[in-house]
Amino acid sequence: MITVLFWPCMISSLILSILALSYKKPKLFVYASVLILPLSLYLSVTPAFEVWGLIFPFFFIGAAVIIRKYTIWLSVLLISPNFLLVGWLGFIVLNQH
Repeated sequence: MITVLFWPCMISSLILSILALSYKKPKLFVYASVLILPLSLYLSVTPAFEVWGLIFPFFFIGAAVIIRKYTIWLSVLLISPNFLLVGWLGFIVLNQH
């Protein structure tokens, strides 16, 4: 159940964020933040992330607010932690022994 919920939602949120940057659509960032919410809630109950897991959807919301002002580089900077998180989790899962 976890793989059905997490990985497709994480990857689709990253794809939506790239589309939001390409087309300058803040609404797509909001959809991306909803899609990454299950991962964020899961991370918030792990001891390693605690409360910091809840911050990841807000990066997408912040990028949605910033892209309305047509500042794309700051939106890219705001969504980069989400890309790093998903990449790190993918690396951890693929390199398990």
